[in-house]
Amino acid sequence: MSGAPDPFRGPAEELALAVAGDDDARFILAFQTFLNQARSLADADDPALLTKSMLRRGAAEVRAAPRSRSREENGLYGDRTYLRNARAMAANRKRIVGGTRTSGFPDCVAVGSTREWCCSGTLVAPNVVLTAAHCVGQGCGKRVFFGDDVEFPDEGEVVGVRSAVVAPQYASSTGFGDIAVLVLDESVDVAPRKIARPGALDDATFVRVAGYGNTDVQGKRGYGIRRQVDVPLAGTSEEYGADFATEFVAGAPFLDLDSCSGDSGGPAYVSVDGEWLLAGATSRAIGGKRVRRCGDGGVYTRVCEYEDWIRSVPGGKW
Repeated sequence: MSGAPDPFRGPAEELALAVAGDDDARFILAFQTFLNQARSLADADDPALLTKSMLRRGAAEVRAAPRSRSREENGLYGDRTYLRNARAMAANRKRIVGGTRTSGFPDCVAVGSTREWCCSGTLVAPNVVLTAAHCVGQGCGKRVFFGDDVEFPDEGEVVGVRSAVVAPQYASSTGFGDIAVLVLDESVDVAPRKIARPGALDDATFVRVAGYGNTDVQGKRGYGIRRQVDVPLAGTSEEYGADFATEFVAGAPFLDLDSCSGDSGGPAYVSVDGEWLLAGATSRAIGGKRVRRCGDGGVYTRVCEYEDWIRSVPGGKW
């Protein structure tokens, strides 16, 4: 599921190499900036005005990129695991970057309140959807949408939620245990996603994140369209604010907005023997030092750590 070739990716990589050379941290940020700017210009109504704005911001961001010698103070951009995985993904033209629209993961659903669509989720049984506990706490867990775009409900299916159950381990103060079960009013004719076993991420370099949230710098690709992106796995620094026994961290170096708005609760898949399995549920942005406002990584709940509880919730048809 590689999608169409990105005409901007090669030039962005060449420019990033010219700017950053062998400095991985500066290369990743420069590549991210150039790629986003090219895509935004291609879609802009006023390219000249947008160019002036982006040149000012882009130059400032690349200058602000942390240098590798200060790794202990650089957040994700000082994480050796993250930088190694991110640079490998930039060089691999088969990897998906930039929030590609997809119909390939019909188990990835939009989750909404009675009035609006506000989060994402994953179908794991014929009538069971997983999402983030904080979404339910905010009233976003009343219905789900199966389809590519919430603006076209007739081309998909909206199903009500019979019950929404938050994991008993959830702590709103820390964000730990950020997972919830939505039991639907009825079963759907969509194949549920299998849950990855413990250890599935051990040899992985990236996860494929899907959801309906915002994906670009100008907000032109806003909430409501199902998109996917491959993001590199990070290490286990304490500053990320994650409980690594039940969570993992992955970053999106090719996006300004990754899983910050509308993607909460959505799936992070890992490829195991050619099959995409559900490894994580999007929870929150990382803690610690971040270079960009909303594109420097996210914390994901390890779904396998809650599988016994998920299956125990009354009403699920397994």
